[in-house]
Parts: sequence; structure tokens; C-alpha cells
Amino acid sequence: MTTNSHHVVLGGNGIIGRETVRALLRRAENTTSVGRRPSTIDGVSSLAANLLTAADASRALTGADVAYFTVGLPYSASIWAQQWPIILRNTIDAAIAHNTHLIYFDNVYAYGLVDGPMTEQSPISAISKKGRIRAAALTALDAAEAERGLSFTVARSADFYGPGAATSVFNTFALVRIAAGKTGTWLFNADQPHSVTYTPDIGESLAILGTHPAGSGNIWHLPTAPALTGREYLQLAGAPDSRINVMSRTTMRIGALFNTAARETLEMSYQYAAPYIFDSRAFETAFGISPTPIADGITTTLAAERVSS
Repeated sequence: MTTNSHHVVLGGNGIIGRETVRALLRRAENTTSVGRRPSTIDGVSSLAANLLTAADASRALTGADVAYFTVGLPYSASIWAQQWPIILRNTIDAAIAHNTHLIYFDNVYAYGLVDGPMTEQSPISAISKKGRIRAAALTALDAAEAERGLSFTVARSADFYGPGAATSVFNTFALVRIAAGKTGTWLFNADQPHSVTYTPDIGESLAILGTHPAGSGNIWHLPTAPALTGREYLQLAGAPDSRINVMSRTTMRIGALFNTAARETLEMSYQYAAPYIFDSRAFETAFGISPTPIADGITTTLAAERVSS
């Protein structure tokens, strides 16, 4: 379905942005990719902009009917605390000024530790620095809607993985290593169920929300296959039990003494120590979409890793 609208993907060079751009182009939508560098995707208009600058954010959304907020920042709570509110404020101001509907791509950090499956009705109860930053962003969106008329939709995924998803924990610790013939690693507890969302499914679902008015104004959990345990994911990737490594919290704590990425990961360790189950049935029912089976997603991701290595 072509809407004849102008779609702008903010953060178009990140993995979620790229998948969203591709999904929109498959629909022959008028699409612009916005990033600090030009897009390398054939057929998309490209705009270089820095969303930390209000003027750039306004320029990016000029003439936009729908904008997709898929912006990524370095995985650092301090950088998030400094830059996330500025980027979001500039985006909100631009969306209101240009009458642009904003689709805000989110993760589950603001939920905190959930007892049972995460649903769209799960309360916001952040327990981490990054989670509180994400919760504050949701508060800012709600306030802009109530006080200034912002039109927005929240689209949320679980931890993601997929071809080229360089920032994915599953990709980095497991699939990249297995593709290279090394031992795959799972964090903290390989026997707890843990949902993962396939990045092409995220892009497809964001495009659906941007081209179907029925999805506007709601919170949606994007299609995600039923959760498996870390051990089961690694076995699907071809790793026998004898070649599965589980990184303990103790090892991560030691690494955190010397490595910033380890410190940042350690903060979110609660997500791997207990069941992490993401319920996306509402979206799947509303739009008649099923998530890519885990085995298929892993196979495609491994193939992409082998080609790129």
C-alpha cells in the first residue's frame, strides 16, 4: 500500500533505521533517511543532520507526514543522560511545528524487572539508569501530546538481533563468534527464557504503523517469536552443549573494572538473570503479522556474518 506521504527515518544509518528504510522503499513510499552521514541504501533520499541541533531537526522534518525515531547513541548511561533529552526535545519541537506524526521506537528498559510476560499494559517501573532515561522520554512524549498536541505512536521491541545488527548482544556474543567457528557465549544464565526480536521484522512493523492510520496513537509490542532459553538459541545456531560458554556476573564485574562496555552491560544484568518474556500478540492480531521463526532468523543472520567476515 502506497500512502503518497513523505516518510522520514531519523537515525537512518543504524540497523533499525536501515531496516525501516528498506521496508518503506518496498512499499514505494517517498522516504528520506536522516543521519550524520549520507545513507548507502539505493533509492532513498538522504539528508545529513545532527539532531542535537534544533535547526537540523526542524530541517529534517520539513514536509514530513510521518517520522520514525530510530536514533541510537553509544551504549553509555552518561551519554544517554546528556544527549537523549536534547535529541528528543528537538525532535518533538520539529514534529509539532511541521505537523508530523512521530513513531517512537523504544526498548523495554523502562519496564524494569517484570514478573511475568511484558505487555503493552506493563507499568513503567525502571530500576536502571538507562531505564530511567527511557522512562523520562516517555513522560516527555506524553506531556507534549497533552500540552502541545504532539501526535505519536510508541513501537517497542525486545532485545534485537539480525543481519548486520552490530549493537546486538546476541549477535556480538554468540552469532558472530559461532559464524567464525568460535564458542558462542550467553550472558549470566543460559537456562532462562529470553525474547529476541528480529531486526527485519522491526523495520517491517514500523513501516506498517507508519502507513496504517489504525495503528496511530497507541503503544505496540512489535512481532517477536516465542522466547527460548539462551542455550536453545545457541543450539539452533549450531553450537552443541560442549561449545556453549556462559559468562558469569563475576567475570563481567572483573571486566567492568577495565572496560566501559562491560560496566554498561552489567547494569542491565537483571534482564538475563530472570525470565524475560515479551508478548507481541496484540500487534500480530491487529495487523495479521507473524514474527520470523527464530531458526530462520538465526540462519539468515549467520549467513550474513559469514559473508561479511
